[in-house]
Amino acid sequence: MLAEWRILMKPLIGICANYLSDDAIGLAVGIGAKYQEWQLLADDYIVAIERAGGVPVILPITREVETLMPLLQKLDGILFSGGSDIDPNLYGEYPKFGLGAIEPRRDAHEIRLAQIALTKLNIPVLGICRGMQLLTVATGGKLYQDLASQKPEGINHSVPKSIRHHAFHPVRMEVGSVLYNIYQGDVLTVNSFHHQAVKELGQGFKATMIAPDGIIEGMEWEESNRFVVAVQWHPEMMEEKVDTIRPIFTAFVEASKMTAEVNELVASVETIA
Repeated sequence: MLAEWRILMKPLIGICANYLSDDAIGLAVGIGAKYQEWQLLADDYIVAIERAGGVPVILPITREVETLMPLLQKLDGILFSGGSDIDPNLYGEYPKFGLGAIEPRRDAHEIRLAQIALTKLNIPVLGICRGMQLLTVATGGKLYQDLASQKPEGINHSVPKSIRHHAFHPVRMEVGSVLYNIYQGDVLTVNSFHHQAVKELGQGFKATMIAPDGIIEGMEWEESNRFVVAVQWHPEMMEEKVDTIRPIFTAFVEASKMTAEVNELVASVETIA
């Protein structure tokens, strides 16, 4: 029975929701009221996880992160999604020109959630765009608040009106890294929808994917025995149209499945004992 259950088992993957204090979205589509706040998530994340064999679970922003602990303890992996800019006060800077909208409630919630995920939950972690920046800030790193003003000599990384799966520039991966092994090579061409980026890596992370202008496009945990990977671009927007992008979700879900199997085995042994 246990062996059969493992074959059927799919890992539970928590995906962080966006939080919007602006009532514009609800009013625009006719399902909201004035001054109503919203939590939402782009369908691309859910579809990408489902295609890779995982069970997507949307994680809300709660008043206290501890409210989610009963759910977090059941997760087999967690994905920190994209979204708004991060408050520069969280990494010791004042706002600079070019900083976009921030959502302090989401920032505070996810900083704490990231710290819990990295130190207390032994599960795989994947960060995408803001998710990579969030993991950086949560571990003591710093960001470029606006690449156009702070790195004007670089390439344009923010092309929000383009087709979401269109690849704009190549990235180079460090040989032997997790990302290199996922994509079986050292060069990949990716889309680009960010105007912030990692300036100083957080503690425990190393850069393993770099854009032509030197911007960090991917990083991973220095401890090689755990899947903790983040990318600055948006693979969830590409994986349906560009099959070569999908392996990052396959690797993440497979790592989460292995974690679930190990945890179940440990629980079974403890029950017997």
